Amino acid sequence: MSGDRFARHALIPGWDQKRLAGATVVLAGAGALGNTLAQTLALAGVGRLVVCDPDTVAVSNLSRCPLFRPADVGRPKARVVAEALSALAPGTAVDAREAPHVSGAGLAELRDADLVVSALDSRAARIALAGRCTLAGTGMLDGGTHAWGGEVAWYPPGGRCWACGLLPAERAVQDDPWSCAAPDPAAAAGASAPVSALVGAWLANLAVRLLLGLSVPGEPLRIDAAGLAVPLSGGPSREVPEAECPLHERLPAEVPVLPLDREATVARLLDHVGVHEEPLTWAGFSRPVGRRAPVRAVTSRLRSAPASARLSELGVAPREVLPVARRDGSGLRYVELDDGASDPRDPRGGPSGRRRATTEGVL
Repeated sequence: MSGDRFARHALIPGWDQKRLAGATVVLAGAGALGNTLAQTLALAGVGRLVVCDPDTVAVSNLSRCPLFRPADVGRPKARVVAEALSALAPGTAVDAREAPHVSGAGLAELRDADLVVSALDSRAARIALAGRCTLAGTGMLDGGTHAWGGEVAWYPPGGRCWACGLLPAERAVQDDPWSCAAPDPAAAAGASAPVSALVGAWLANLAVRLLLGLSVPGEPLRIDAAGLAVPLSGGPSREVPEAECPLHERLPAEVPVLPLDREATVARLLDHVGVHEEPLTWAGFSRPVGRRAPVRAVTSRLRSAPASARLSELGVAPREVLPVARRDGSGLRYVELDDGASDPRDPRGGPSGRRRATTEGVL
């Protein structure tokens, strides 16, 4: 086979194929929107995708997900996406993380990614990702659908996040579905192939423009079934976070990197913190309560886990930045795990100074 795979791309003003080839995108959610986005970004020549999804392929996914086949039912979505793209676009490295985003991509990985995209299907998961993005100092591109349309929005670093404007009760809603095969009946919504493809294409279009440093709408883009995409204007400034939103803490500029990765044991991690410090996880894990009753409770305190347990078994993500609290309540610090193998193109998991989508170029 001869010829240039991206020859037509080279004719587009503002297109930079080398820039796309060097980019890393973290994608949370591999369902209908995630399928369309991953497929389009790979075809566009994006160098690396990190795909996080804990679910397996359900029969209902087959009507809206172009990368899934009937034989994939029951298999992990993230793995199926990676396998499908290896044949469709072999130049794109796909790292499949069969876990929720909080356990699939650590804060250091979000910090160093060129773009983080939410293709999630619940408010709780979006709020969690928004909080991690603001903590890591990165923006978040979000897409969602409803029966006859959807919305795509870019939340730049330092500005309003997805949770700004929500009431405290709305931020506390736990609406994560168990899976596509057994969704929460109260939260289930209709979805179709045309709407999923339409909104997914707009999501991919904005993602590519952000990766290329080109302008994107500064307001959420509302998409309806007539094919119209209209910016939602008249709301509060998106460049200033809402004062009442609790999701705008930032990691310190310098975080010490431990000589440990997520496969280290709890005992090894405890060797690197003080006896009066409490290392914590973001995802939480279950532990037995009491000696006799088989009752389990969720905790984030790593000292509660067996010393021999590996951090990965407790839901700690690759290249995670863990909070460490002082047991007297006097303060909090952070430590970073050194998962150097997370990016096959770079021994440190991503080049320093990586270009990240910023507020520049926003209309």
